[in-house]
Amino acid sequence: MSHVTRLREPAASRFDFPGTDLTVVVELIGGELSMTVNKADKSVYRVVLEQATQPIENAWLADMFMRNDRVQLGKLSADLDDYVETLNIAQG
Repeated sequence: MSHVTRLREPAASRFDFPGTDLTVVVELIGGELSMTVNKADKSVYRVVLEQATQPIENAWLADMFMRNDRVQLGKLSADLDDYVETLNIAQG
């Protein structure tokens, strides 16, 4: 048995994870579903599914083409540190 909830657009949900500084915000606006992952209230990852509310023909095959992304926050942190080191604060 499946449970279907009809949402009015725009719709949004926020998920906070106790004991962490992680938050996930999911929004459905104009047929686009977006998910933003925040760490310490700063966005670190965002994905948007365009045409999310449209039906998919041959949906039973969709999992074969599913995207699976992995974000390495350690690399993001290192990139941020490198960028900050290049800033010349004396230039204002």
